[in-house]
Amino acid sequence: MKLRKTLNIMGALCLVTTLGGMAVMASAAEVKPATTAEAKTETLTLLDGKLPFKLQGYEVQPVPGGAPGKMYVNKQAKRVLIIGEEDVPLVARGISETDFLDSMKVIKDKQKQASPAYHVTSETTENVKGMQVYHIEATSNMGVNDVLQATLLATANKKFTIIQVISNHRDKAGHLAAVNNILGR
Repeated sequence: MKLRKTLNIMGALCLVTTLGGMAVMASAAEVKPATTAEAKTETLTLLDGKLPFKLQGYEVQPVPGGAPGKMYVNKQAKRVLIIGEEDVPLVARGISETDFLDSMKVIKDKQKQASPAYHVTSETTENVKGMQVYHIEATSNMGVNDVLQATLLATANKKFTIIQVISNHRDKAGHLAAVNNILGR
């Protein structure tokens, strides 16, 4: 039952990325640049401290449709992050973190189902701070906007996280910088 919930969380994040990202990316395109006072910095710590990173200039919003996690919007950079963290289901705690991470790789298929324009450009499993992170880079469309989309999956300390970084397709350098910031590079 808990494993089904995990798959539902992944599916919900994929659908939210497709539906919610359209409105956010469209509204971000019409916003004036943020002032210095608005560019606050927030420190996020995921997986019981194994994945800490800072976000500057992001506004926290609920994930559309009531999906789990939080959405962080940087209107000036036209970038959206959707971050979810949950406990590994009890039924899956008997397998290794590597096996659990492998089982989560179906997320790319769910994203393709949610958005036929979704196209994987690269996928790797990286060692980040002593843990395995599955990293998918893709392109997609959100409404009329072409986007770059990174999906990061990791598990540690009986928790798992799914992070999606969605950026304007014209800002490859900013997209890469946002992903590298999360990965501590």
